[in-house]
Amino acid sequence: MVKGRSYILVLKLDRESIVEVGALGKIVFKPGYYLYVGSAKVGVSRICRHFRREKKLKWHIDYLSVVAEPLHAYLFHREECDVAAMLAERFECIPRFGCSDCLCRSHLFYSAKLPTFHAPILRPEDCR
Repeated sequence: MVKGRSYILVLKLDRESIVEVGALGKIVFKPGYYLYVGSAKVGVSRICRHFRREKKLKWHIDYLSVVAEPLHAYLFHREECDVAAMLAERFECIPRFGCSDCLCRSHLFYSAKLPTFHAPILRPEDCR
């Protein structure tokens, strides 16, 4: 299995949803694709956790991943904040999401169309 230092989890949301996201409160998510940047320094177990519907809601992304469909994750050999900065140049961000332990504006981004990246992919079936 390919290892990386960070990942972009791609989720699809079919309809507008209002989601209570821990301390961030209620967030309105419009239909489309969401790109979440996280750390994969200890392997892909956290990414595989994102693919599961049944889980304790611990991180911001958990609240979204139970209402949106996690499609796949791209793996990168770059630090997560560097990947988030790259996405911030191209996509709309959801402020303060997933970045309570860094100085980034966000680690969650929105796209109306499914984006693609040149990187190895981890799919839900790879976690079984």
